[in-house]
Amino acid sequence: MGGVAVSAAVAAAADALTLNDYFDAALKRSEVVATQVELIHQAEERYNQANSALRPTVNGVASYTWLEPTASGSSSTASNPNRQPLAKIMATQPLFRGFREFAGLRQSQAQREAQTLDYRQAQVQLFKDVAQNFFNILSIERDLQNLDEEVRQNLEREKELNGRVRIGRSRVGEVLTVQSTIGTLRAQAEQLRAQLAVAREAFAFLSGLDAATTLRDTETPPAKLDPLDEYLTRLDRRADVSASQQRLTAAKENVEVARGARMPSLDLNANRYLERTGSLKDVDWDVQVALTVPLYTGGQLQSKIREALSQQTQAELSVSQVRRQAEQEVRSAYQNVLFDQTQLDALEKATDGARKNYEAQQRDYRLGLVTNLDVLQALTTYLENLRALDRARYSAKLNYQRLLAAVSLRPNIEGPTL
Repeated sequence: MGGVAVSAAVAAAADALTLNDYFDAALKRSEVVATQVELIHQAEERYNQANSALRPTVNGVASYTWLEPTASGSSSTASNPNRQPLAKIMATQPLFRGFREFAGLRQSQAQREAQTLDYRQAQVQLFKDVAQNFFNILSIERDLQNLDEEVRQNLEREKELNGRVRIGRSRVGEVLTVQSTIGTLRAQAEQLRAQLAVAREAFAFLSGLDAATTLRDTETPPAKLDPLDEYLTRLDRRADVSASQQRLTAAKENVEVARGARMPSLDLNANRYLERTGSLKDVDWDVQVALTVPLYTGGQLQSKIREALSQQTQAELSVSQVRRQAEQEVRSAYQNVLFDQTQLDALEKATDGARKNYEAQQRDYRLGLVTNLDVLQALTTYLENLRALDRARYSAKLNYQRLLAAVSLRPNIEGPTL
């Protein structure tokens, strides 16, 4: 039977979800990430629309015109018939538009790149949410295990004290003290179970999996961090920083689009007539070069240039803000990881010392050298230090994942399938 139990435990561990498994499941379910994919599709189509401005347009045109009869009463003339059908194929090729069509193409390309980077940033944010929930669940579950162990230890103390009360070596008050401690611990456990239920519901929402799915921790923080400067050098690789740079590029190109509107336009127009009446009925085609020079638009063109320049300034300010926020996030995450390492070292030493003290108090109690209150206090101190140590371990793992996400080292992001 023991072998069967071990095999079942191994199988359960193999089926348990790691952080990467959890993120993959959440990525497939997230509406936010899926929305970003659709926005990329839209940006791609806007790029195609901008590209089409460089290509010729071909249209079919058909009309039928009825004219009022001439004053002399004749129904029509050869050069100006009363009924004038027209059918033609018309083609237009832009030759020169002040280079604004090329600027518009570059603008659309930059916007498309920015949208792709927004998709990656949405993945990073989803990873942060997943990591937070993942380690929160594991931390609560471990804390419940430690509380159960603390209750078990106190139950053993209660049993031992009841035996000593019967032979007159301990007071009833000592038993009541232990019972009170057990009640407090069980109340804490119920609070933790409520928190775990909420965290598990969040897990089901993010992943789409059963809330009771077993999680398996495979993450290990490094023993020593790289220098802060090495993390800061990766700031430009962040999706949000790169996206703001692309939007600045798009804003600059928009200024060129606005300025190009003041330039003359040159178009090549060609018509192929399928049906025609009047004096030109035997003319099957014509070609025209048309030059359009904007002279006065009521100040509209200058206003659009000033608006575009303002938008460029706004984009420059956004780049500065996003970069400063990114740097602050990396610095804070780095300091949190350093603090976690220091705290873990201190808690490990404190927990080891508390364990040794509890073992010593137990031996002294059996020799009558200390009271039950001393033993109970030593037990509580040891187990509370152990709980704090386990919580700190999961917090350290979470903060390290946040640091990796802040410098685009987690998750391993790939572009969407377009």
